[in-house]
Amino acid sequence: MLVLTTEAALNILIDWLQDNIDCESGLIFDNDEDRTDSATLLPCIQQARNDVRDLRHLQLLHNVNKP
Repeated sequence: MLVLTTEAALNILIDWLQDNIDCESGLIFDNDEDRTDSATLLPCIQQARNDVRDLRHLQLLHNVNKP
């Protein structure tokens, strides 16, 4: 079995949120007052994925430049 990385998991979540948006899903994640939906969450999850990707690249650079 393959290990699910954080980046891969975030990609799955991004695809799912995008499908919800494309299908005009009425799914609300928090409450009727705030009404956080897939369109609201998507940019946050995309940023989290980009941050994880940047961190992985920085870790690789750090390991390459170790004496």
